[in-house]
Amino acid sequence: MKDYAIKTEELSKEYHIYDRPAERLKELFLKTKKHRVFRAFGPLDIVIPKGETLGIVGQNGAGKSTFLKLVAGVIEPSSGSLAVNGKISSILELGTGFNPEFTGRENVVLNGALLGLSSAAITRRMEKIQQFADIGEFFDMPVKIYSSGMYLRLAFSLAVHVDADIIVIDEALSVGDGIFEKKCIDRIWDLKRNGITMLYCSHSLYTVAQFCDRAFWLKEGKMECMGEPKEVISVYEDYLREKSRVEEPKMPVGRSAIEKKVAEIKNVRLTADGQRADIMVPHLSDVDIFVEFEIFENTDVYAGIGIERNDGLCCFADSMLKQGLKGFRGPGREHLAVSFSRFPLLGGEYKFVVFLLDETGVCIFDRKESVIFKVETTEKEWGVCYLQHEWKR
Repeated sequence: MKDYAIKTEELSKEYHIYDRPAERLKELFLKTKKHRVFRAFGPLDIVIPKGETLGIVGQNGAGKSTFLKLVAGVIEPSSGSLAVNGKISSILELGTGFNPEFTGRENVVLNGALLGLSSAAITRRMEKIQQFADIGEFFDMPVKIYSSGMYLRLAFSLAVHVDADIIVIDEALSVGDGIFEKKCIDRIWDLKRNGITMLYCSHSLYTVAQFCDRAFWLKEGKMECMGEPKEVISVYEDYLREKSRVEEPKMPVGRSAIEKKVAEIKNVRLTADGQRADIMVPHLSDVDIFVEFEIFENTDVYAGIGIERNDGLCCFADSMLKQGLKGFRGPGREHLAVSFSRFPLLGGEYKFVVFLLDETGVCIFDRKESVIFKVETTEKEWGVCYLQHEWKR
């Protein structure tokens, strides 16, 4: 019995690029090379054990989606080998896998058959798929009239109800309201606990760190590094800062518009040595951050907090989950405070970032930033924070 889910050896994908359409015909009939070769991905050697959740990070154009399409069988490799041990279900970018002229129900039947399910098996799952997608009467309407959110709901519901051994997810949680995202994450954790292998590609580095067992960073189609998610993300973030010198959020940014909210932060305020601190926080003062929020659903909500410098550097982050603290049970209005004794940050501009999280720490219900405050110091040291020290000779 093979102990791996996916194994590749020298796996590569290349495309032929022509300057003009006519060059393709000339090459065909004259038998002379008229194209340039663009290597989009590889070569890659990797073994993914059964039951592992593997995260994939990298910038746009790095080859992440190409790799997932190769694994899912959407495209064929140009060279090398790819061995897949088990049935694959995939959630790729919108437009992949569904016939726009068919209804949602008809697409479920079609895709279920393509995945090897019998008509009886598809019929048994149909009600669960329809209920999970929760798109109402649109389930029996053509997919071409769906919004991106409805398309995602149907694609995700289908993918997680076909008893696949391997699930491939490409940025699938970036669309949809807060309640549906929570439902998706709960379902993913159930599959993870049941030993399903998952490949998860996302620009949300926080989600990759919380959700995945291992991660690798793709750069220009090649694996730059691989290992424990937080270590890989740290190296990747160093690269991004060095390359762009612009702010790169360390945690996912909250949605600009959420159809339904599970919880919402109402207010964030700071005090330093008991006095309101809207602009200035004295170095080594006692700082308190107060958070007021409301929970709208009958669910547990946990708070997380981070401190970011104005260049995007994450100076500190923690959560109630990491500390093993009991969450807040909704619905209802709640408040909390986090206290910092002798605030150690050195001179610069900073902000607190507050998060409301589910019990997995992956689903972010809301995010809110404090005012930007300034720390002024008379210390001669430089860096992020002051560390008590002594010179000896």
